[in-house]
Amino acid sequence: MIKTKIHQSRNISKYVPGLLIILMVFTTGCTASNTSQNVRKTDNVPAVKGPYELAAEQNIPSVVSYQPPEDTLRFINEPIFKFNDIAYRYVLSPLASGYENIVPEPVDKSISNFFYNLREPLYAINHLLQGDIRSSGKSIARVLINSTVGVLGLFDAADNLVDVERNKTTFGDTLASYGVGYGTYVVLPLLGPSDLRDTASLTFNYFAHPLNYINDDEVATQLLLADGVQAQIPILAQYPNVLADVENPYEFVRNLYMQNLLRDGQTRRNEVFKTEEQKKTSLNPVLKPDTTVE
Repeated sequence: MIKTKIHQSRNISKYVPGLLIILMVFTTGCTASNTSQNVRKTDNVPAVKGPYELAAEQNIPSVVSYQPPEDTLRFINEPIFKFNDIAYRYVLSPLASGYENIVPEPVDKSISNFFYNLREPLYAINHLLQGDIRSSGKSIARVLINSTVGVLGLFDAADNLVDVERNKTTFGDTLASYGVGYGTYVVLPLLGPSDLRDTASLTFNYFAHPLNYINDDEVATQLLLADGVQAQIPILAQYPNVLADVENPYEFVRNLYMQNLLRDGQTRRNEVFKTEEQKKTSLNPVLKPDTTVE
């Protein structure tokens, strides 16, 4: 057993530079849930609703303004960002654009479906850790359907045939569901913008990946590389265009990442503070009759 682990570690170490590319995340992460104080009902006095409950009822975003984040690690982040920027513009983005031009869209879609199917057990585990047994069961069902009817996951038969949609989630989402804050903004070499919570989740997501448990270590590592690179191709291909007219690329990317992080966190809070009736309505919307007079 020890000899096998050492052999595996040596094989994986050869691919460390490539693995960095795998884990590049531009827009991941969700913010921590800030709990609201609930006021219990008395005999004739209704419960006082908090701001997130009101926002959920009115279907309005609770992030109405945005202040620049505290970038305490900027002295480290900015040099790493400049290194990443050069690598993206002159190496990774041209490669991604070439891939999109050469590979037909149906083939690319099948490749994407294949790797999503491999990651589906991770979604099931994280849904279970988040206490969402229903979503965890759906992810397991998707694996079974797509691995058989979907020809090893090349086709999303679960969605197309039985309407079981993919519900992606990460260990970072799991940590957020337990109230773990995102910590601070960080930029990782080649991985791009992130935060401490999602950075910590990378280890879990990597070692829990089903590919780590196949017999051929070299094949597993190559598939992991292909998985990560293929998933980031659309982002890499558009990178130079997105930042073409941006005066300060570092602050632009940082602010965009943090806005997405905070927005997703507010969305989670709105769901938490919805009443049971509101949740039922969102799952089974009532169709109102058309009263338009022609």
